[in-house]
Amino acid sequence: MKKILIILAMIFSINNLNAVELGQKAPNFEATTISGKQVSLEQFKGKKAVWLVFWATWCPYCTKEIPALKELHKKYGDKIEILAINIGVRDSVEKSQDYKFEHDLPYDIIFSNEITRQYEVRGTPTQIVIDAKGVVAFKGTRVPKNITDENIQALLAK
Repeated sequence: MKKILIILAMIFSINNLNAVELGQKAPNFEATTISGKQVSLEQFKGKKAVWLVFWATWCPYCTKEIPALKELHKKYGDKIEILAINIGVRDSVEKSQDYKFEHDLPYDIIFSNEITRQYEVRGTPTQIVIDAKGVVAFKGTRVPKNITDENIQALLAK
């Protein structure tokens, strides 16, 4: 039994070697939003921080995060690019479009299980904040309640 646990631990470690971690450079991606806009992580480098929200239409916790994300967009939209990435599991582009309309989401939505795999997202919601230098500055499941102007300025430091 102990041998099996060691082997499982080794497999888990190997599978997570490429996991996106705090302080690491975030992997670039290129995608098309559900409204047809081309975006890439690289286009924001040196200009804006990027807030990636991995979500699904069927996730009740994702829906609970919407007011905080809308407030973040309203207050800091000129400094932070919010990209909501639907993880593509048991969902569709059509459901994502309906969800965006139903919840009046002001930020762009990308439908991509490829980016979800690239960032090794294991659950929803998952939020990853990338500073203007392209480095992962935050990982979590919720929008922090104590975001300050100083926090935002730190994300924009070049």
